[in-house]
Amino acid sequence: MAAQPPRPKLPPLTALRAFEAAGRLGGFTPAARELGVTPAAVTAHLKTLEQSLGAALFERHPRGVALTDLGARVLPDFTRAFRQLDAAMQRLEGEAAPGLVRIATTADLAQLWLSPRLPRLRRAGFQVVPVPVEAPEAARGLADLGLFLLPGSGPEAPLIAVSAPDAAPPLATLDPALTLSLAGPAGDWTPWVEAAGIPGFRPRGPVHGSAALALEEAANGAGLLVIARPLAEAALAQGRLSEPYGITAPSGLSLMLWPLRDLAPDSAPAQVLAALG
Repeated sequence: MAAQPPRPKLPPLTALRAFEAAGRLGGFTPAARELGVTPAAVTAHLKTLEQSLGAALFERHPRGVALTDLGARVLPDFTRAFRQLDAAMQRLEGEAAPGLVRIATTADLAQLWLSPRLPRLRRAGFQVVPVPVEAPEAARGLADLGLFLLPGSGPEAPLIAVSAPDAAPPLATLDPALTLSLAGPAGDWTPWVEAAGIPGFRPRGPVHGSAALALEEAANGAGLLVIARPLAEAALAQGRLSEPYGITAPSGLSLMLWPLRDLAPDSAPAQVLAALG
């Protein structure tokens, strides 16, 4: 049997990943967010790659970067190659751990929306593991599915007002001090106040960065909380919270669940996507 020639030594995979991500996304900063590193690390990887090639792949400008002609010509090959590598890795993981499904999501959605659905999925033979990340851009390569509240055309996530059962006063006498707020669009009081017909009302209670903490305070009687419905569904179903006024308002957000990689139709991630969709 003839000896096989050795494979040529390739540049570091991290440098090639940085080139593909920066070229596809149009910049070093978005590439850094996707790869979970700093922009300085992406810059260093690309400098090493360009020095080893003796050719520039990006043109640097004061307002950003652009692919050189060489970079633009070869980028599609690397994008295809990394998609094939991701698919091979998915097959390897599927063979090594059948039923494993990783879902990238925020800590709040993992605890409040996904967690109540995990027992049913696990009884069906799936090992679903939440992967907490702050934004979808940081999820690529870390998980099979993404779950986020985002602007879009998916299932709507309306804003509702919740409180401990039988704890809310009549709407006309609502005290601004006995309110709770969740920072961000998933807790924006303004659309709900407009829908409730109480113009000029401004909440003055505590502002929380954690939906789980805000809901817990509301359930303990601390005040009225405006929040996107998917985050409060489980507590409402358990009777720990009530929706005293029955008023909803658009948040501009949708609960989005989508694949982060190409999925085989019979794969565990594809089946979990269908079960949760």
